[in-house]
Amino acid sequence: MADEAKRMDKGSAARLLGDWRAAERDSDAARASAEVASLAAAAAQTAERAALETAEAARLALDAASRAERAATATADAARIVASTTAAEKVMTSEAVTRADTAEAQARDAFHAAQDAGFPAATTETPERDS
Repeated sequence: MADEAKRMDKGSAARLLGDWRAAERDSDAARASAEVASLAAAAAQTAERAALETAEAARLALDAASRAERAATATADAARIVASTTAAEKVMTSEAVTRADTAEAQARDAFHAAQDAGFPAATTETPERDS
């Protein structure tokens, strides 16, 4: 009878059903683990792409900053040239203003002198003006 009990125990419906259910749970757990591993691999690939894109963006930003620095330096050089040129032009225009003021004073004084003299008779010649 002991042999019969062993045989029944090994092949009984309850034992076989229990083994099947346990194998089914193990199979479901393995599939879930495989899905998690697949999602983790996809996330790792996405992270890798993001890191590469970040590195590229940093390189481009560095390049843009370098170009901006060169442009700013060129602008500063141009501004320095303009400043020195305008300083020279300021001196020249100041001299021109002094000459114009002197000419105006002379013309005003000549007018007043002629006015005081009663304006001499007009001549047929018209004086030429500097323009």
